[in-house]
Amino acid sequence: MTSATLEATVQAKDAEIAALRAALAKLERENKRLADELTVLLNRLFRKKSERLDPAQLRLLIEELTASAPAETPPAAEPPSVPVKAHRRGHGRAAFPPHLPRETVELDVAPEERICPDCGQEMQAFGVETTERGHIIPARMIVKQYVRKKYACPGGHAVRTATLPPSLIEKCKYEPSVYAHLVVAKYGDHLPLHRLSGIYKRQGFALPKSTMWEMLRRVDEIVAAPILRQMRRELLAEPLLQADETPVIVQLEDDRKSHKGYIWCYGVGKRRVFQFTLTRERDGPRQFLSGWRGHTLQTDGYSGYDEVTRVNELVRAGCWSHARRKLKEALDTGAREVIDLIRPVQRLFRIERALHRRAEAQGLSPEAWRELRIDVRRRLSTRVLTRIRTRVDALCEERSTLPKSKLGQALTYLDNQWTPLTRFLNDPALEIHNNDSERALRHVVTGRKNWLFFGSPDGARVGANLFSLVATCKALEINPQAYLEDVLQRVDHTPASRIAELTPWAWAAQ
Repeated sequence: MTSATLEATVQAKDAEIAALRAALAKLERENKRLADELTVLLNRLFRKKSERLDPAQLRLLIEELTASAPAETPPAAEPPSVPVKAHRRGHGRAAFPPHLPRETVELDVAPEERICPDCGQEMQAFGVETTERGHIIPARMIVKQYVRKKYACPGGHAVRTATLPPSLIEKCKYEPSVYAHLVVAKYGDHLPLHRLSGIYKRQGFALPKSTMWEMLRRVDEIVAAPILRQMRRELLAEPLLQADETPVIVQLEDDRKSHKGYIWCYGVGKRRVFQFTLTRERDGPRQFLSGWRGHTLQTDGYSGYDEVTRVNELVRAGCWSHARRKLKEALDTGAREVIDLIRPVQRLFRIERALHRRAEAQGLSPEAWRELRIDVRRRLSTRVLTRIRTRVDALCEERSTLPKSKLGQALTYLDNQWTPLTRFLNDPALEIHNNDSERALRHVVTGRKNWLFFGSPDGARVGANLFSLVATCKALEINPQAYLEDVLQRVDHTPASRIAELTPWAWAAQ
């Protein structure tokens, strides 16, 4: 073998070894990425969902890193953490609320037992001892019989009968209370219709699923549609809105195949309106927010809101809860270098919670609250954000940070969303998170675990509308059963010019 041939063979072998090493490195990166995905999925299934971390837990992780780090690299200086107050558990039994009706059952000692066993004299009463025990009367159907006397003129000129109370529809079989109960049971307590049918059968009467579905549709048509139009008009008069979405499974009517649809939540504070769409495309936000221009929209980093933001000239604000969640996922996969990012992010949330506590304790006016918030954010939150930005840049430049790893994805999210995430510094009306929308969507998520899917796109639309009313009532801490029962009786004779009086927040104020 000549020297040239030998050299060519060696070069080929070297190239083959380099290719194998590159393939091995690629497989190791892919294996690490898949392992991280598996860890995140298992955590979502079996661990608590909150991304908040106890400061003591972070200190333990930092001590672990410090112990394993070289002696010449001192840990970064950290401001003293706020001590966490231990929650004291309550003692004793809580009394029943005073507004609950009481039924008195008097118990007395038998006459022969009133004789003193020592001296034989009759005992005298000197007081009472009252013991309270709860008792539940299960819900039951009561049939109201409206008995109307008929009056006739002796001369045969006229006949008079008392007028029936108004009903939801002509010749209606059920009172408005039954309609309101069905809405709350289905969309407030998340009971599927077949389960409700079984409950009613136990009580001795039949209410088929098809009948209940028609009743829910009637509530949507008579009550939800006009009130939701007014709720949407009032929301679009606000300068700030939050938005989020969650997937739901829908059966298509033509071939009964399952399809992934989406329920969107729009609102601010305790005012929320849900909307259903068959896709997650940009048409959903663009349709709902049409005409809402020049305001602030707070969402996560989903690109489906980009079109409406551009067309309506909106200011896009970000959500630090989503950013923190991605950092927590990276920490769960073993990326301990993310601790220096999680700590300042937690600091942002502590500052906001302290502001809320101070405002409640001092009873600040809206103007004073805004001034306090903008001052504290510019003095404290700005420094925290500078520290976060510095750490993000440092981790992005490290060669060990893989773009497809959970840490790389978290850093990419922070980098791409940095401008929306810092909007809150100059807007005191803006929260640093979008948790109110996520909290409202929990009604849908909890229901989804019970009824699993919507039977049709029309069912999903009706569900989104009725979810809007029930979820808003719960946020306002009013009884959705009482609200719906009252509105069902009033909406028919309420003119369109006064429909604003029937929104949940107007009803709560009344």
